Amino acid sequence: MPAPYWLLVGLALILLLLVPRVATINLLTILILANIWAILAMSWDILSGYTGQISFGHSFFFGLGGYTSGLLALYLKLSPWLTLWLGGLVAAIGGLLIALPALRLHGPYLALITLLAALVADRMARFLKIETAGAEGALYGIPPLSFDWNTTYYYSAGLMLLVALVLILVARSKMGKVFEAIRDDEEAAEAAGLNTAKYKILAFAISGFVAGLSGAFLAHYMMIVSPRQHFDLELSVEAIIAAVLGGMGTVTGSITGAYFLVLAREYLRPLGVWRMLIFTLLALLFLFFLPRGMMAELRARFQKVAGASKQR
Repeated sequence: MPAPYWLLVGLALILLLLVPRVATINLLTILILANIWAILAMSWDILSGYTGQISFGHSFFFGLGGYTSGLLALYLKLSPWLTLWLGGLVAAIGGLLIALPALRLHGPYLALITLLAALVADRMARFLKIETAGAEGALYGIPPLSFDWNTTYYYSAGLMLLVALVLILVARSKMGKVFEAIRDDEEAAEAAGLNTAKYKILAFAISGFVAGLSGAFLAHYMMIVSPRQHFDLELSVEAIIAAVLGGMGTVTGSITGAYFLVLAREYLRPLGVWRMLIFTLLALLFLFFLPRGMMAELRARFQKVAGASKQR
């Protein structure tokens, strides 16, 4: 990638680290959510953007992570830092459970399986009957990672950057190249001797783990987990919107798209019923002028400029 692209990324990282010094509590709460949504969007992108396995039910993994972490922290009194990763692990197992029967499914059939998984999990959570459960299976009193806003922000930013780094390394590895080969032409990849079934299972597991981490972090941040907060299909839609707006097949694109989504959603909130209409119009404008997504278009333009300068 051209140097100017990484220069922009570096400046964004510096800004990310300096934000708590100037931000209000209200802005910090929004940015923490943006970091969580960025992790969720990256989890969708590694499966759908890189591997081409379209998921409409990523809230399934998100909810598994949240409920697992919440239940373990409440009932076994485990450290939130341990339950956070265990939530990701259970969500990864959920990814395997979906991947195995869906190996022979493609396109809308695969998307339907993921959608049904999210719907079933949502209904099951609503019938959860435990002592700390509120209305329709909500869990209250989940211990937070920290009571300090600045510390929580840095935790969320650190986890988001860690996930981004790992997924960039995955995307640039042999595994990532196989993911892209499956996305571009699965039959050709199989003809070349690649075990596409194994790599699709890996993609589901990685995607599920990352989505589970984001769901677990939200549970400890909000100190509550509920079907409406963790299994709602709106979460799946927002993950897709963030990844597409930022640029599918680009880890940094998912982060950019998530920030745009969360900031626009929150700052348009005073507009009431007009909020969604204006957000939809903004999203359509971005897609019209930047059809490949914000970061994908930016990267392509930098590469074009770099290529032209080399020819001179």
